[in-house]
Amino acid sequence: MPLNIAFIAYVHLIFIFVSMFVTFNMEKVFVSGGSGFISLHLISKLIQEGYQVRTSLRSLDRKQEVIDAAEKEVSTVGMLEFCELDLLKDEGWDEAVAGCDYVQHIASPIPTTNSNDYDIVVKPAVNGIKRCLNAALKNNIKRFVMTSSVASVGGSNHKNEYDDTDWTDLTMDVGPYQTSKTKAEQYLWDFMKEHEGKTDMEAVAINPSMVFGNSLSDDIGASNLVIKRLIDGSMPFTLNICINIVHIKDVADMHFEAMINDKAPGKRFIASNNHMFFPEIAKVLNDNGFKAPKRNLPTFLARILGKFDKQLSFFLKDIDILRIYHSNNARDILGWKFRSSESAIVDAATQIDALLKN
Repeated sequence: MPLNIAFIAYVHLIFIFVSMFVTFNMEKVFVSGGSGFISLHLISKLIQEGYQVRTSLRSLDRKQEVIDAAEKEVSTVGMLEFCELDLLKDEGWDEAVAGCDYVQHIASPIPTTNSNDYDIVVKPAVNGIKRCLNAALKNNIKRFVMTSSVASVGGSNHKNEYDDTDWTDLTMDVGPYQTSKTKAEQYLWDFMKEHEGKTDMEAVAINPSMVFGNSLSDDIGASNLVIKRLIDGSMPFTLNICINIVHIKDVADMHFEAMINDKAPGKRFIASNNHMFFPEIAKVLNDNGFKAPKRNLPTFLARILGKFDKQLSFFLKDIDILRIYHSNNARDILGWKFRSSESAIVDAATQIDALLKN
């Protein structure tokens, strides 16, 4: 009996030692804005791939929410840690990135109203990436991946088709969100050019279009609100608006691939499967058992009603505009095969419908 106990104790010690060795040799990724729609999927993906994650929150009160969300996909025990950061404050950034090998900078403000106050989104976006890049440089990060947007590619609506080489023209009439994404990504590439030859750190930008799909938390994400309005009765008709769609899983997976792929550094990758107009999206929803509008509001009538409806007026500038984003770099360099837009729409609607019924 004593021999058996000693053997069991010995095996237990070996197990502890091996676990500590494996954990010590794991690479660590800093993910900013850990409670966000994209971040939750990315954190889960990173842990599944064997990376430890340190993520930032504006308030640690949301820590359990992030853990609960990630645990739907993977065990976070010993793999996830938290810190508190603010895009507009210097405190804590160096410490947050210290000891990490990679940075995934996801955090950026998304306007929740139709406000034209540029300071609400532009300042946090630009100052946030400045702080994150400086911390990454100081801590000898291997690669810096930024979540940009197609808003920095074709946010000025100056033509119908765009690819990875295009940029939003800020000399035109451009909204606050498009301006914030454009200036933040421009800062990334200017920063890398300024430090060329002075650092081994590499950089990549991911430029998603409208991201649909299931959220890992009950916060469905700003982009999924389009689907919500189509099935909750708040939008009794559709508008002839074109949006480009990408599945949330593709966005998270592409962030990961951009971090490890040798061909990715120095490039930007549009993440978009295809374009659809609202009536087409509504048809997908109706065909899959959801109740979405079946009538399209004529443009002339939409423009009249938009004078009295603030939410409707927000969409007026996009009516009847064809806008297509081509994911050439993703397909040609990364060999990307996107999930269908229909699956993204249905996955989002399934979760939203369940939440509406609860």
